[in-house]
Amino acid sequence: MLSEDDKKILPDLTFRAPSFEEPKNDAGFGKEAFGADTRDPYQRDLGRIVHSASFRRLQTKTQVMGTGEGDFHRTRLTHSLEVGQIGRGIVWNLLARRGFGHADTLPSTELIEAICYAHDLGHPPFGHGGERALYKAMYNFGGFEGNAQTIRILSRLEKYYRGNGIAPTRRLLLGVLKYPVAFGEYPAYDLRKPPKCFYDSDLDLVEGVLDVFSLADREEFRRLGSGNKPMHKSLDCSIMELADDIAYGVHDLEDGVGRGILRREEIGEPLERGFQQAGVGKIREVTIPVLLDKLFSSDACERKHAISLLVGFFVVAIDVAGKDAFQSQFLDLNARVEPNIRYLLNYLSKDITFKSLVGRREVQTLEFKGEKIIADLFAAFEERPVELMGLKAIDPYGEGFAMDVVNRRKLWRELPPAERDIFARAISDFIAGMTNPYAEKYHRRLFDPGFGSSTDEL
Repeated sequence: MLSEDDKKILPDLTFRAPSFEEPKNDAGFGKEAFGADTRDPYQRDLGRIVHSASFRRLQTKTQVMGTGEGDFHRTRLTHSLEVGQIGRGIVWNLLARRGFGHADTLPSTELIEAICYAHDLGHPPFGHGGERALYKAMYNFGGFEGNAQTIRILSRLEKYYRGNGIAPTRRLLLGVLKYPVAFGEYPAYDLRKPPKCFYDSDLDLVEGVLDVFSLADREEFRRLGSGNKPMHKSLDCSIMELADDIAYGVHDLEDGVGRGILRREEIGEPLERGFQQAGVGKIREVTIPVLLDKLFSSDACERKHAISLLVGFFVVAIDVAGKDAFQSQFLDLNARVEPNIRYLLNYLSKDITFKSLVGRREVQTLEFKGEKIIADLFAAFEERPVELMGLKAIDPYGEGFAMDVVNRRKLWRELPPAERDIFARAISDFIAGMTNPYAEKYHRRLFDPGFGSSTDEL
């Protein structure tokens, strides 16, 4: 049951960024603008995400395999849709359990769906290769990280309210805040991969999200743990993260098997060994050898049955437990699985899917090419940003930003540090918002002789 303090903040969780104040109307529009709209704030969050340009662009952004290779495997969009379905399934399953004592703390199905749909909005083209390239380019200008970019898209970049993104609710932002530590709060950085963070420029926003909780809760929630890793996430975020892990570990395995890239003679024995080490001998009434027969069957229906069994197995294994670290249950409770089930899920996603699929030379060469494309684009744009990106990409709302650069009186790197970092962020935002095909086309236009025309749509 929710505590009295948590009951008091329930309305505050529905308030919208950036002010998080009780709305007199909906972020600047009078109530008459919505007519007979009876949706609650989280249903509106969901609608705004589904209809956003950022969500649509996920259809041609890499999940594991390239978006132009075939029409069977997942893209970031279909992955996000599946994470949303699994997230709903987790909530439904918990609510259906007799004696489950945290029903009033769980997110609504629309809210968890919105969180799951939004979780990958900030990922750039070409997956982790694109993320690495942008991080290296932005290393001295506030960094780049896909989850941090998601926060930025929802609260600033998406075209719904000028400069305020979709004006997301506090609880939606709390649900996508996987790493509640700012870039500048890390004591050291690894140039090879970005720290898990949000951007320093969003510190006020994140503090506003957490402002409804006690000072002790806020300080603990934002603390770095051993190995300089964020320690905590909210209940809603923990549900989304498990849904994401299940989708990655199981569905991307299906992609590899379905396309004939992962074969039984290569991963069959390691898969069986993983189930044995986790102490899982059967799923429902299906033994592991029979499950693997289904998974590697030439009959697509049998393979889909195996995937369905695996997803359902992980979903029903999820429970909710407290950490006894916070006063608020929204922060203290987390979705979890037993250690042996966590081992199996990690084994599928890391030892099988990542090592056997993502780590393959056929995939890594394409990821390297994507990383190179992003690095080349950033280098070109930083050299001549106005001419190559267009003024609207740099100053989308016509605020007269950095006119010295626009009028060619200064290079953007010569601006005062605060303006310089904003300018670099505009370049990063422009590239991160591209799809794989658009980035490839733009790269060819800049670097391939004979490609492109003055009438092309940019």
